Amino acid sequence: FFFQAEDGIRDIGVTGVQTCALPISEALARFDANLGATSRACFLPHAYDENTLARHVARHTRGTDLSLVAAAGKDIVGYAFLWEFDQPFPLLGLGVADAWQGRGLGGALLDLLVVEARAAGRDGIDLTTVPSNLRARRLYESRGFRAAGEVDNIAGDGRVVRELRLVLAFRPGAAPGSRAFSPPR
Repeated sequence: FFFQAEDGIRDIGVTGVQTCALPISEALARFDANLGATSRACFLPHAYDENTLARHVARHTRGTDLSLVAAAGKDIVGYAFLWEFDQPFPLLGLGVADAWQGRGLGGALLDLLVVEARAAGRDGIDLTTVPSNLRARRLYESRGFRAAGEVDNIAGDGRVVRELRLVLAFRPGAAPGSRAFSPPR
């Protein structure tokens, strides 16, 4: 399952966007290791050890999650997912390599995930972001996400982080229920 890079993404050097499959663990671990401190403070959805990554790829393979990576050559430059993709309101995560931020890649990945969630008949998308990540908040709000309060989110390293919850409902009256905000097991 491979999404051809649309003109806008190709114009910035992304060669393609594909769903996660083994053996992607090493490339995702490199993606995480190359994130700067500011990016990692905003995007640490789970650990990047081999067992954790294999578990996430397996969840994707089963259809529990939808995970995408954007590649430029052999490097992953974007990682986006909808955890609990089999539920009415999957949980979105989106990270872009430092050198690729501000070039439209995050918006393109977000748009792909929204299209996939709509096509799958989901009711909407749920996400969290750190309140200081104003660039991400502007992106999400430009796509119709609306603030829905603050939640405690367990980051990939086990820290509890207070984050802003944003929701995009695809139909009037649709709303996510309460949920735990932590990496899936």
